[in-house]
Amino acid sequence: MAPTAHEAWLFERFSVPRQRDWPVAPYTLLADGGAPEQHFWMRADPVHLRVGRDSLSLADDTSPDVSRAEAEALVETLNRHFGETMLFHPQQPARWYVRMQWAPDMHTTPPSAASGEAIEEKLPSGPDAMLFHARMNEAQMLLHEHPVNAAREARGDPVLNSIWFWGGGTLADSGARPFSTVFGDDPLARGLALAASIPARALPKDALAMLAAAGNDGVALVFMDALGNEKNDAESARFLERRATIERDWLEPLLAALRSGQIGMLTLSLPCGNSRLEAEIVRSDLRYFWRRRKPLAVYSCTDPTPQGLS
Repeated sequence: MAPTAHEAWLFERFSVPRQRDWPVAPYTLLADGGAPEQHFWMRADPVHLRVGRDSLSLADDTSPDVSRAEAEALVETLNRHFGETMLFHPQQPARWYVRMQWAPDMHTTPPSAASGEAIEEKLPSGPDAMLFHARMNEAQMLLHEHPVNAAREARGDPVLNSIWFWGGGTLADSGARPFSTVFGDDPLARGLALAASIPARALPKDALAMLAAAGNDGVALVFMDALGNEKNDAESARFLERRATIERDWLEPLLAALRSGQIGMLTLSLPCGNSRLEAEIVRSDLRYFWRRRKPLAVYSCTDPTPQGLS
């Protein structure tokens, strides 16, 4: 199992090379209805920083519940301050973007890889990083006493007290079309599909609905994150229920489709912390009846969420 985040896994499937970072921003912008063209875009997401005794840490939930009105009010304040030097675009309430006139020489960390940890080692690094550290500090001062955050604090919601810069880059012309259809609600998976002129469809309710929609030709990718961004206890009732739902609604019907010949191959990619288990199954593999059947959790560490099914 090679260490890889879901962003890296998706870019590798679509043969999109890494730039200074994996270029998440232009592809998710495309999925969110924007027009990245050949500009350099960077994600600038609103986040909640927790103040500790000795450090700041990024909240575990890196996709805060924020309304469209809240996002537009916060961005209006930021844009009034930064002006044309760094214009924020709240394409989605919790996904903001900035378009740069130049490509900063720095590396960033996805918020999912920094959540729950002190941010000191997760901040942008490289020759141009200090500029963005300064801009984060300016944004924090602007957001600290903003009326939106005052209202959020009054009702007990986490305040959006900082901006997280990450995933900068431009669209790449890889020319790869590895799938005939992409199913899923993940914005990066959808953006990569759209950039490659591959049909991008919402995640069906189960494997039977997916098979009906996919037809009989080509290779379909099903990308799901059924457990969300929560740091789940592998023994919690909610975790176990979701895992059982995945097996019942997805894996068992796909196994039946493979056994009947409806599909010719099933490739399963399961995350396990910073690693990933890849399993490829063809119909003839099902003849090995002497192999003892094992539960999904045996192969997928403590996070048995099938993100890639093809």
